[in-house]
Amino acid sequence: MHHPDTSDRTEEHAVEPGAPAPTIGAPSPEDAVEFVRVPPPPKMPRTPRRVGGLAGAAIIAAVVAAWAIGHQLIASAVHADAWPAWTAADAAFDEAATDYRETAERAEGAIDRGDALVGIAVGDLVADEDRASLEARIAEAREVLADRPASPGIAALGDPASFAPAWERYADLVSMLELVPSREAAAARYADARDLVADGSLAIADATEALVAGTEERAAAAVEANPSATVASRVAVDEAVAALRASPTISSGDSSRYADLAAAVDELRASHAAELARLADFPVRSEIEAFARSIAFGVPFDVEWAEEVGGYSSDGYYSGTAEFFEDVDGDGWGLISLTHSIEDAWSFDENAEAVVVHEVGHLQVLREACATIFSGPEFSGDHEVWATAWAIGMGYDLPGAGIEAYGRPSDAQIQASTACR
Repeated sequence: MHHPDTSDRTEEHAVEPGAPAPTIGAPSPEDAVEFVRVPPPPKMPRTPRRVGGLAGAAIIAAVVAAWAIGHQLIASAVHADAWPAWTAADAAFDEAATDYRETAERAEGAIDRGDALVGIAVGDLVADEDRASLEARIAEAREVLADRPASPGIAALGDPASFAPAWERYADLVSMLELVPSREAAAARYADARDLVADGSLAIADATEALVAGTEERAAAAVEANPSATVASRVAVDEAVAALRASPTISSGDSSRYADLAAAVDELRASHAAELARLADFPVRSEIEAFARSIAFGVPFDVEWAEEVGGYSSDGYYSGTAEFFEDVDGDGWGLISLTHSIEDAWSFDENAEAVVVHEVGHLQVLREACATIFSGPEFSGDHEVWATAWAIGMGYDLPGAGIEAYGRPSDAQIQASTACR
């Protein structure tokens, strides 16, 4: 077969088996073929395979980071948007819970006061129906207070102002879906419960008022039914009633006020009986006291009798004194003390009568119309000049009117004293 790169001649060498290899002679110069080394084509450079792997990892990491950052931003933004709804619901619940707690504390105090009042409100000054009503209201309030609303518990959520990973933000969002309506429902429960507790406290207050008002009415009726009782005993009842009104229970400091009122009413009744007996035993004193009240222009006063008054004995003197006191309304009442000698000379010595008029004159400064004159320039608050002038102005221009003891006032003073009669 002919190959284009070879010559047309072909030498064949046959070698017999076992024969030595033939020797090939060197080719002749004219038969030599020239060989030229051809350089290989240039090779393209290749990036190492390991460099290509790092680049792919970086790209993947970048994608993952972008995905994570995107989720973080989205989670944080949604969490921040939902946060105000949660804080509003939680704040509303906190306010409702605080209101309920404070109302419940007041209700407990109302129950304690009611129990204390039931314990001391006894006797004929308390109506059975008023007491029973208060007991019923206390029981109802205690039952309502025992039915406390259920708490929604404590929630642990991350504040948007602090960092938290996206999965925590998503977890908070899921929790808020339940917590917001739960807090709103709890706030409504606590508000309703607060109203029920407040109503119970108000019912106790109303029942307490009814009981105390009923007691006041019974005490006032006792005063009306005992007209001969001393002014002091009537004022004592008024003071006990005022104390009861100001503080009817031990929670305000005094558990004996109902007992004090009952004792004052008992003393009032005893005073009425004693005065009736005294005036029956001493008819002249009864006449003198009735005369004194007839010229007192409504100023209330008591009268006491003694052998010695103001340092002067009944032996040789007609003596009297006047004292002033204030009642619970700020009005005044008086106490006149007279010697037995006035009683003894009542029927025959007008000076004894003049002494009584002088003492009644002292009490007139308790009337506003006379107080203005008494404190004015004519008298400048001089009690003895005033009482003497008033007695003279009443027609008792006698030594016993105070002239002997204090001198005779001026005509202008006497005239001034008559302006408030």
